[in-house]
Amino acid sequence: MAASASEREAAYYAALELVAQIDEALTRGTRHYRNKAGELLTTLDQVVHAILNNDLLLPETTAEAELLWTAPQELAA
Repeated sequence: MAASASEREAAYYAALELVAQIDEALTRGTRHYRNKAGELLTTLDQVVHAILNNDLLLPETTAEAELLWTAPQELAA
């Protein structure tokens, strides 16, 4: 069954919000993204490309998630 117009619109706005959050995190340096090869992704284009190609490195466990996604300001505190 095809998605309704309202479902497509909701998905579109959710994607826009995700891109805005990623862009803000990259601009502020509050989150770092890596591809599955471990390379640091420094631009919005690189991160979106990794997402679309299923190449974005995701933390395996909660402990790893806290370590990988901790803001630099929190590490310095």
